Amino acid sequence: MKRIGKVEPYLWLAPAFFLFVVFTFYPFVQTIYKSLFVVDALGNIRSFAGFQNYTHILADPKFIKSILNTLYFVVLTVPTSKILGMILALLCNKRRKLSPIYEASFAVPMAMASSVTAMIFQLLYVPSLGLINGVTGLKIQWLNDPKIAMISIAIIQVWLSTGYAFIYLLSAVRSVPADILESACLDGATPFRQVISIYLPLTSPTMFYLVCTDVAYSMMMMSLINVLTQGGPFDSTITIMQYVYKQFAAAGNYTNANPAAIIAFCMTIIVTLLVFRWEKKGVFYQ
Repeated sequence: MKRIGKVEPYLWLAPAFFLFVVFTFYPFVQTIYKSLFVVDALGNIRSFAGFQNYTHILADPKFIKSILNTLYFVVLTVPTSKILGMILALLCNKRRKLSPIYEASFAVPMAMASSVTAMIFQLLYVPSLGLINGVTGLKIQWLNDPKIAMISIAIIQVWLSTGYAFIYLLSAVRSVPADILESACLDGATPFRQVISIYLPLTSPTMFYLVCTDVAYSMMMMSLINVLTQGGPFDSTITIMQYVYKQFAAAGNYTNANPAAIIAFCMTIIVTLLVFRWEKKGVFYQ
């Protein structure tokens, strides 16, 4: 019985571990291996190339553009969605009769599929007949102007991810001990000072989790761009994963796609580790 008790936890984990190995770990190792070879359109290895594949891909201006666009997208979306989520959480902190209504309204975007949202915003962004230009009187080419296209897509992503951040941050804000807030009020702390000195430090673990997950997701984002711009105009919205997708899906070029995917993974790890440096200095656990 004791032996069964020791083995039982591993038996429960075995199915999940098996699926992880088959569908995640093995394809990842295979991609690393094939990134060192010349691979034909059918995925068959032809000849050894070593790190020449990586030097070739890093010399491609379009790939460098995709890296810069990806980092730009992360900078546009991650801080903005988290700030907006925090503001909404603070505004909804006090429970009211209508709280369930507007809390559910703020959280609705997180339940929407990216492809459906992209199609809705595509109609809103139409220069001549779209609701945004029609109501405001603007003449902005939202998805056709290389200077505006990435910002237009970032707006959609911010709208999608703000509701997700709001749900987590609202729970964190409401978990702040009432006695700490009462003491701050007795000491004459203004609402702004309470936000800076109490709410932000005590909700920092939740904020850290949201930033980590959103950074990883934004680094791999491709769905909105696939629907709206396909990387255009003039490669102004092409991201790393969009570049990888175009290489193997459109051109059948696995020789470029494999090292590009590995570089994308390494970049995501590096950016995530940079975020973890913030944990040591800016995250306060109760």
